[in-house]
Amino acid sequence: MKTDPTQMLKPFSLTRTLAVLQPGSALQLVPFSERGRVKSDWIIGIRAFSDSTSVHGSHWERHPRGDEMLTVLQGCIDVVLDTPLEETRLHVDAGHSLVVPQGCWHRLEVVQPGQLLFVTPATDSEHRQRDSER
Repeated sequence: MKTDPTQMLKPFSLTRTLAVLQPGSALQLVPFSERGRVKSDWIIGIRAFSDSTSVHGSHWERHPRGDEMLTVLQGCIDVVLDTPLEETRLHVDAGHSLVVPQGCWHRLEVVQPGQLLFVTPATDSEHRQRDSER
């Protein structure tokens, strides 16, 4: 998957296009629909959220390959971490960011609809249902 060099010279929307960080500091632009085909370490994008189902609120997720940075651009969310003893809820308002540590199970709950910027490992994310064993 190679980016057309002329595409890089045009404005684009991170709500429809992922910025894929390649080795050697190169940047590749990939449509959201092709996320599963990305072979790189990091992706950056913006996701609109209206309710918890739009941001994987129904299941846990973790990233064994690295930390994830979440920045709320509009609205607000709660990031719920599945820690060894209990769930920990962290509130994130617009204009603020949170780093989810590598390997930490987490899910998101929408408090107020908005937009979320994410910088996340591109591959090997794991998922499990909310009601499954820790």
